[in-house]
Amino acid sequence: MITGREPVSVNAAVEAAAEHLERRPLLVVSDFDGTLSKIVNDPWGASIIPLGRRALRALAGMPDVHVVVLSGRTSRDVASRVRVGGVTYVGNHGMERAFLPRGARPESLVADVDDASHEAIHAAERMGVEMPRLIDEPWFIVEPKPPSVAFHWRAAPDIDAASARVMAAVDQLDPDCVLERFQGRRVLELRPPGAVAKGEAFERLVSELAPRSVFMLGDDVSDAMAFTELRRFRAAGVTDGIAVAVQARAEVPERVLEAADIVLASPVDATRFLAALARRLSPVRTLA
Repeated sequence: MITGREPVSVNAAVEAAAEHLERRPLLVVSDFDGTLSKIVNDPWGASIIPLGRRALRALAGMPDVHVVVLSGRTSRDVASRVRVGGVTYVGNHGMERAFLPRGARPESLVADVDDASHEAIHAAERMGVEMPRLIDEPWFIVEPKPPSVAFHWRAAPDIDAASARVMAAVDQLDPDCVLERFQGRRVLELRPPGAVAKGEAFERLVSELAPRSVFMLGDDVSDAMAFTELRRFRAAGVTDGIAVAVQARAEVPERVLEAADIVLASPVDATRFLAALARRLSPVRTLA
């Protein structure tokens, strides 16, 4: 296993992954933004790197290989950007889940959504409407994701000042903390209390699918939750696998580095890694 905080080459990462490739069932889980897609200032402009789509399509077509895209976006939103069938799309950090059959249209996807209190749902809707009145800036972007809402400031000229301003506005509008705050990289999510996050979503996937090995790819603190769960499962002998952090921007959150086994230098390298796994997996001998 490679350990360290500096990015490694795709070849080195693939060699570290080689021992896992003949284990079945195999679970491949990937974030979208910053992993399968380059980070762009406008969240609505994000698109999958074409090699990533081809790699996921190849992996999803292999026997006893489960492919999951685990994203902060809604399931339908991320499915419409990935556009690969035979994949499970877990959205809203785990609050939504849907399987897209091969040949089906992503626009037809209907996800199961975890229950939330009416108070939290209405609070998220209200925040989505009122926050732009307090922060009337071109860099401020609202992403409604009922029963949650996210506020982005990717293009702000001063990231720290924007972060503080957004947090202050949220505290002003929700002083009683009806919604839980979850801060990522240049984004603040407001979620119903006790809502499922990526760690719990990853735990559910492993419990349901019982993989013998897992590859988990991501770039932000929400993905680090899943990395931590993978390490816990490894220590308990439940499954094996590798947590792969992706350096989507110049900075990588400390929590991500601490929880990852391998760091790749960019989303392009992440998709090259997935493509290399697909090439090595075909053909493969299925173990009992």
